[in-house]
Amino acid sequence: MELVEDKYTNDFSINKYSDATIVISNFSYKKPIIYNQKEIILFPVASSKLIQLKDIEKYLDVIDMILIGTGTEVVLPDQDFIRVLHEKNKGLEFMNTKSACKTHNLLLSENRSFISIFYP
Repeated sequence: MELVEDKYTNDFSINKYSDATIVISNFSYKKPIIYNQKEIILFPVASSKLIQLKDIEKYLDVIDMILIGTGTEVVLPDQDFIRVLHEKNKGLEFMNTKSACKTHNLLLSENRSFISIFYP
């Protein structure tokens, strides 16, 4: 799937998502990654339903929301994780990775304060 070209450009815009691969600035990612507004790094949690607060806690002071691309299917995060984020007034969006890639680029273009976690 080629993403629609936008006049807005950013080093962290997603260029393409296909065959369980995310392409960002000519780098291909086939393992879970996290975008944290400064860098893209491998994310060590094997499944989106296993993400816990401790895995993203260091980012919470500087973001308003978390976007999770759960792979080809939508996977519901852990209920305790959802509850804690709600209590901390942090937005949480989770969707299949194809949709999350589009949403990620939109959030970048709006200069929103967020992190993205993608499971290819």
